[in-house]
Amino acid sequence: MHIQHMQYSCLEDKLIDMIDLEKIKQKLLKGYQHEDIIKKFNWKEFEGFIAEIFRNNHFFVKQNFVFKTKNRYEIDLVAVSNRYVLCIDCKEWNRGRYKKSGLKKAANKQEKRVGEFRKFLKKNLIANKMLNTSQKSRFYSLIVTLFEEELLKENNTIIVPAWKLNSFLLDLDNYLA
Repeated sequence: MHIQHMQYSCLEDKLIDMIDLEKIKQKLLKGYQHEDIIKKFNWKEFEGFIAEIFRNNHFFVKQNFVFKTKNRYEIDLVAVSNRYVLCIDCKEWNRGRYKKSGLKKAANKQEKRVGEFRKFLKKNLIANKMLNTSQKSRFYSLIVTLFEEELLKENNTIIVPAWKLNSFLLDLDNYLA
């Protein structure tokens, strides 16, 4: 079978400077705060760090998944595990007075991307096979932020602070029930 034009691409799933989770753990044990460690990452390192947390929780992860329906879209991370397909937007935002309205706008945009992603997958068997999705897969919209106190839900998007992501994933079935 000859494929002339593929409608999606994934940038390399490797970081230029690999995030060493063991070094981060050692800093935490020495008393460093989560936010102080993570806020030193650039956006690419932040996405890589979040991807590593998903991988350590047995998710297959594709970074920077680009696809096209009527328009071109990109999802920072697509994390797949058994019946879940989590579409993650990584936001390394600073604290600010417009954070709530910014999260609301970001959640709306992410939900639109997830809807378009589902349409794309219905028509693209190659992408389905690559991501190992099925008709039984359940899709969820997530935003992982650097600064946030608690888990929030905006429309159908779950907003998870980076420092709570691991515990969120360990109890994922209860959060998504």
